Amino acid sequence: MPVVAILGRPNVGKSTLFNRLAGAGKAVVDDTPGVTRDRNYAIVETFEREYVLIDTGGIVLDSREGIELTITKQAEIASREADLIILLIEKIITPEDIEIARKFRREDLPVMLVVNKVDRERDEIDVLEAWNLGLGEPIAISAHNGRGVADMLSAMIDKLPATGKGEQPHSETRIAIVGKPNVGKSSFVNRLLGEEKLVVDPTPGTTRDAIDTPFEYKGKRWLLTDTAGLFKKRQTGIDYYSSLRTVTAIKHSDIALLLIDASEPFTHQDKHIAGMAMEFYKGLIIGLNKWDLVEAGDKTAAHMERDIKEADTFLGFVPFITVSALTGKRVTKVLDLVEEVAEERKKRIPTSELNSLIENEVKRIPPPVVMGKRSKILYVTQEQADPPIFVFFCKGAEYIPNNYKRFLTNILRREYGFVGVPLKMVFRERK
Repeated sequence: MPVVAILGRPNVGKSTLFNRLAGAGKAVVDDTPGVTRDRNYAIVETFEREYVLIDTGGIVLDSREGIELTITKQAEIASREADLIILLIEKIITPEDIEIARKFRREDLPVMLVVNKVDRERDEIDVLEAWNLGLGEPIAISAHNGRGVADMLSAMIDKLPATGKGEQPHSETRIAIVGKPNVGKSSFVNRLLGEEKLVVDPTPGTTRDAIDTPFEYKGKRWLLTDTAGLFKKRQTGIDYYSSLRTVTAIKHSDIALLLIDASEPFTHQDKHIAGMAMEFYKGLIIGLNKWDLVEAGDKTAAHMERDIKEADTFLGFVPFITVSALTGKRVTKVLDLVEEVAEERKKRIPTSELNSLIENEVKRIPPPVVMGKRSKILYVTQEQADPPIFVFFCKGAEYIPNNYKRFLTNILRREYGFVGVPLKMVFRERK
């Protein structure tokens, strides 16, 4: 899926536009209980095109730290991660807008200029000044009341590439090492590779950008991506864009290894990152790092895994492994687990076998009556592997409730495993 990033100064309405687009589009995510929704990104469908929409922090020109820290770094990251940038400004052009536009022109970034807060038709005369920014025709909208947003979406879809950056077919298994700051991600990668290729520092947030490291294991090609930690709530400047990079690193990976500090509780942030991997249908493994700090006794690995899965039931299919980047304990075994999950993600079920299974289970427990109507599942096929996508053709697909969809998902897991692999379940109306 392509990535669309909304950039601009603070208080020009970026979050308002983000919320309108994410709400107006059909979000292509499962209604899975326990998956947090307070994120700065959304998977959106507009005019039958899926894309990732990212709400970014405001670009601030700080004379004390210089333009290199504020604009250059942010534009650099945005240019690598976004397939299209929506530069959002207001009717009155500021020196900051001019400087941002100049930087974007110099870097030849894929930019669409949008002028917000044009609430009435008579305000459109003020938009003409935006032509002076040299970024092409400005599009006038009101993110607050929706005026002009449909035209903006049409222009945006026309500019999107068929696939997003980093999504070309690849032979190597791509692993994103993700987690909160200071849980030992870089130390883990260094221990795994057996050399100090990455900067390791006890100060939280040392890794500001993602670092890709290719290597071979058991004759196969792998690519490790060490990311900056996902920061709490909304950030500005480099920290915020480090969070953006974490989102896109997961999106471009095959497997996400979520490292958590075994000596601390499983937090809302950990849950947020796990939910992100599931929404992008990536393989997911949870590594309990710093296991050397956990005293043997009541707090065993089995107890920790059980407690986390009981609190967050959507993680029931996710494998856990205890590791210590400091001592090297079970670090290489993580790759064996990653290889197992990668193979599960490529698994394909024969159509005849799949239909036989689902037919028997639906006879045993048919879909419930919803609004006086009962849907009928006619046929099921696995449309794709890596990630697995199952398509159910139905009569009355809209009347299949989420709990019955989860029932069908559990049937597939019980029969075929799919350890560590989110399943995409699509229900289509058969006319």
